[in-house]
Amino acid sequence: MQPLKIKIFKLILLIPFLSFGSYLYANESEPPNIILIVADDLGYSDLGVYGSEIKTPNLDNMAKNGIQLTNYHTGPTCGPTRAMLMTGVDNHRAGLGTNAAALRRLPELRGLPGYEGFLNDRVMPFSKILNDAGYHTFMAGKWDLGKTKGKLPTDQGFDRYFGIADGGGSHFSDGRGTFAGQQIAAYFEDGKKVTKLDKEFYSTKDYTNRILNYIKNKPQDDKPFFAYLAYTAPHWPLQVPDAWIDRYKGTYDKGWEEIRKQRFEQQKSFGLLNSDVQLTPLNRAVKSWDSLPTFQKQTEIKRAELHAAMIELMDLHIGRLIEFLTDNIDRETIVIFVSDNGAEGNDIGAVGDNKYWIPATFDNRIENMGKRDSYVWLGAGWAHAMVSPFRNYKSYTTEGGIKTPAIFYSTKNRFNNGIKNSVMSVMDIAPTILDIVDLKHPHVSEKELIPMTGKSALSYLTDQSETIHGDEPIGWELYGNRALIKNKYKAVLIWPPEGTGEWQLYDISEDPTESNDLSKSHANLLEKMINDWNGYAEVNGVAIVNEDIGYGRYK
Repeated sequence: MQPLKIKIFKLILLIPFLSFGSYLYANESEPPNIILIVADDLGYSDLGVYGSEIKTPNLDNMAKNGIQLTNYHTGPTCGPTRAMLMTGVDNHRAGLGTNAAALRRLPELRGLPGYEGFLNDRVMPFSKILNDAGYHTFMAGKWDLGKTKGKLPTDQGFDRYFGIADGGGSHFSDGRGTFAGQQIAAYFEDGKKVTKLDKEFYSTKDYTNRILNYIKNKPQDDKPFFAYLAYTAPHWPLQVPDAWIDRYKGTYDKGWEEIRKQRFEQQKSFGLLNSDVQLTPLNRAVKSWDSLPTFQKQTEIKRAELHAAMIELMDLHIGRLIEFLTDNIDRETIVIFVSDNGAEGNDIGAVGDNKYWIPATFDNRIENMGKRDSYVWLGAGWAHAMVSPFRNYKSYTTEGGIKTPAIFYSTKNRFNNGIKNSVMSVMDIAPTILDIVDLKHPHVSEKELIPMTGKSALSYLTDQSETIHGDEPIGWELYGNRALIKNKYKAVLIWPPEGTGEWQLYDISEDPTESNDLSKSHANLLEKMINDWNGYAEVNGVAIVNEDIGYGRYK
């Protein structure tokens, strides 16, 4: 492949509008504890309350006793999402213009402003703002925003940290990474590299244990805490303890088309979709279930069973955390649950040297799938089912890639129970948390800090306003693919082979599955939205790539 031709928009730094000073609460009420829980590659329909057959009673209960969001949007992949989550700033400005791992195979992007592969010095994570204000701050799990000195969680406002600094790895104690070039994942504890994990380590269990221990053993004072629990479930490799491997045996024997349709119909019965919403076609990477040979069906069924088991197990451990809060914490605790992007449908075995490394290193026979020495992923067919009813999956700017579950829950019933459907961005989480605890974003005089560009959703969550963004546009870009949402319309451009390379337009209030392209009938509106996207790209320093440079397509 020829070197990429890229257009670099000049990064425009906005002058921060808040002066630095002491962190003061806006009122005298007791600030709440905050717990942020992030799942990894969890699809939109992977929870029971979003239409799934997977058993998620604890998350379902949180949604039914809190707020269930049905129009929450992330970045297309993990690193960019987490950069926006922690800073409230677009990923192209915060340092994750693309995933850190992708920069190894995209030399044209390395060194560009906003493409550092870690949180840069122009942004401030809200964890640091909370910590400077007196919050005890704890994190366990996946960071993926830098793994060198000065870039770890303990350098970004967390008092305690244990977890994986890379984008993924084995869920067991062997600690193997997710790519041939990263054969051992980087684990850290409080700024020091961990060279050996406990023999009985399993990511979901141990990350939960650490957060619980941090909370239980925090200093005995009247200060609140912020806990960030960043699971790596259900990210590949799909692995569960032996007792869970057959947990969903037989559930997925009907294949991905039937499961996708089943979830779609359940979503309609729950009132999450209007009765006239269409189910989008499968993309070109997906074969008809009936066309598969029996042996391949057996392998594919096992993938879905493992994915489901990982999610139910995560829900079980979240239940442990909620039970502890209920029984032991008097202070109000706000619990926020989100996923970082849609389900993983890309062919991980074709990325880089994985096609050699995986067969040479792992035992992926059907009877061994899900164990510590196996390495399998979900695949395109099941990913479509897990993001039902939407189009495409992780790494794309279509709804299947950037729309995920989101739940806000308060142990003191701060929120009126219900389902809310206004557009919310991952960039809105940080300013919302600061608004909840009555803190302001600082401007440090020695540096130019980019102020948060996300919007607080607090007035929306508490029924004081009907929308978060109104007519303000929200833009996306990753691997050359693009999108922009403005009010009820979405413009999206996906490059071949999964798209046409042309802008398309959808009314996502009536057509959330992006089935009816309005680009011809609403050409003037589309032109305005393309101009809005160009403005977004210029302000945020987006490197313009006119081809799809996603998974495995640029080596």
